[in-house]
Amino acid sequence: MQRIQLRTVAGTLFVVAGLLAASAVTGPAAAASRPSPAELGRKAEIITEQYNAKRLALARAQRAKKAAERQLRRANEQYEQLRQSVGAMAAANYMRPGSESEISLFADDDPQVALDQSSASRYLAAQRTNQLRQFVIARMAAHRTAAEARDRAAEIAELTADLAKKKKAIEKLIQQIPQAAPGAGGGAVSLPNTGKASTVVNAALSRVGMPYVFGADGPSSFDCSGLMLWAYQKVGINLPHYTGAQYNMGTRVSRAQLRPGDIVFFYPDIGHNGMYIGGDKMVHAPRSGKNVEVVNMAGYYWSNFTGAVRLL
Repeated sequence: MQRIQLRTVAGTLFVVAGLLAASAVTGPAAAASRPSPAELGRKAEIITEQYNAKRLALARAQRAKKAAERQLRRANEQYEQLRQSVGAMAAANYMRPGSESEISLFADDDPQVALDQSSASRYLAAQRTNQLRQFVIARMAAHRTAAEARDRAAEIAELTADLAKKKKAIEKLIQQIPQAAPGAGGGAVSLPNTGKASTVVNAALSRVGMPYVFGADGPSSFDCSGLMLWAYQKVGINLPHYTGAQYNMGTRVSRAQLRPGDIVFFYPDIGHNGMYIGGDKMVHAPRSGKNVEVVNMAGYYWSNFTGAVRLL
């Protein structure tokens, strides 16, 4: 009986030891497999800029659809006018006597009259042919513009669905990221340069402490390209809300040429940007879970630097 109890205790200890060993192995491994807030934020930022690109595409598609619809209305009006004109011409032609046929050249007592009638007949025939041609062209134009409007409507539906998916994916990632509390504004600073560059830098710095929110462009929350958009509006420059589009504006400058107010871009996908403020520093909206901040670009950011543009 005592031996059985000892075996039971030994077995229990063996199982407990196994569980402890397993937890010692799987605990750190499980922790290591979970993405860090920075990794989650980077993933969310990539999708955010894709989301911003789709929003621009949606706006373009909506404008194109409105233009196609206006053109379609004009084409239909022209088609209807020509349709009525061609109908009236067909009715009039049906009522005309057969004397307009060129056979009257041989049947009429006055050949000159017959010749005049024949010339008039050919002229009218040419006019009718031209009118019919215009009618066919108008009809084809109406069909083309109707197809264009339908294509744009289908594109809008597809973009809207894609935006909803991306929004859902971003929100899912954001839920896993600890959120920083909004901080105080950074306040304006004096720069050695004056003019528009100083204005945009001070505008961006005044938003320090405001939270990063995907798709936001101020005044109290921002994503990275939204902060650039908001700051540059202060000098009358309207930027698209998308890092990829902002990268293709202005004049491209190298790292050695950077001046305060230049927009700096990072990563191969141009998925993040900020505003250079001098002294190897920038102000930017970093990622979900963080606030607008000033950072030193030495190390991480310079190692991921892609390029810069100057708009002033």
